[in-house]
Amino acid sequence: MMIGIAGAGGIGSNVARHLAQAGVPGLLLVDFDVVETANLNRQFYFTDQAGRPKVACLKQNLLGIFPEMSIQTLTHFIRPGDSTRIFKNCNLVVEGFDNRTAKKQLIEELAPLGIPVVSASGIAGFDMENIQTRKIGNCHIVGDFSTDVAAAPLFAPKIAVIAAMMADIVLKIQKPLFPEGIYGILGEAFSLGRSNVEMAKLLVDNGIDILQYREKAGTKDRKTMLEECCKIRKITADAKVPFIVNDFLDIAMITGADGVHMGQEDLPVAAVKKLAPGLMVGCSTHSPDQAARAVADRADYIGVGPLFATQTKEDVCDAVGLEYLDHVTANIPIPFVAIGGIKRHNLAQVVAMGAKTVCLVTEIIGAQDIKKRIKEIRAILSCN
Repeated sequence: MMIGIAGAGGIGSNVARHLAQAGVPGLLLVDFDVVETANLNRQFYFTDQAGRPKVACLKQNLLGIFPEMSIQTLTHFIRPGDSTRIFKNCNLVVEGFDNRTAKKQLIEELAPLGIPVVSASGIAGFDMENIQTRKIGNCHIVGDFSTDVAAAPLFAPKIAVIAAMMADIVLKIQKPLFPEGIYGILGEAFSLGRSNVEMAKLLVDNGIDILQYREKAGTKDRKTMLEECCKIRKITADAKVPFIVNDFLDIAMITGADGVHMGQEDLPVAAVKKLAPGLMVGCSTHSPDQAARAVADRADYIGVGPLFATQTKEDVCDAVGLEYLDHVTANIPIPFVAIGGIKRHNLAQVVAMGAKTVCLVTEIIGAQDIKKRIKEIRAILSCN
């Protein structure tokens, strides 16, 4: 997760401070200006930092709150056309400009990439009763929408409230981190008569790290799938387990799932990003070229496989083997899940080659004792 901060003044620096206090792992700070003593009443800087670049000082202050935070900085004046280049790898961007034209420019440039923007409008003056939020396209906006900095003085408490509300929006819409561990997939055909909802509860209660709903078109009607996913979303949300819907973007969006997973014949990752910028998007890959394409399209993670022969999917391609896993481990910068024909007897080999998230479908949901099976798999993971 990387969040961009475009403008490190009153809004940008205070939103960044709130995000550091909330434990957000990564920020990209972009601003061309230096710290001024006249602005210290409303910006997150200190007197001994006056005259120094804002982004460098803000990084220093944020690391004082959250030393493990990954922070990139860029001292740069953002011009037309810059936003897509600078923020293309961000999951979300906080806009903290004073200039209306610059605000509009950034929002419009990031919209085609499907990158959400959290912005402010009407931050000046003393009126705090009319602060509200609006969502327009890819942009979430906070403010009173009328009081401009050219018409009224800046009031520190109002800026602080708006920045806190913006940070709250960021925390609510940011995608969950892709977890390491066990990636569970539901499938009633292999669950020994147990329903998807029943199995979801068993998996979550026994410590699964991420859960995917996978039912192919034609196996059930869409209404039934939606009803199941609504119940599974509640189970996973209560347990704070990321929930992924395979193939069906509409069901993922309606149920408030954390993500959607696409195959090579499904909607392209870039298209899904435009339609649902708030979702984590995964993509099945079977070759180095497909993995590279997924990275270019800004996939949040990829599936790597099938590593071994598998019968859990009718339309599955031939096993790609461990050489492809080795390539991904060495060359692909985004998270991945190793999948396809993985069993307890070959799991150690897969983990030894660098897989940190693994999917064993029938090995788990086809077990009589789910708790015991997950415990056995955890023991193998912990030994490697």
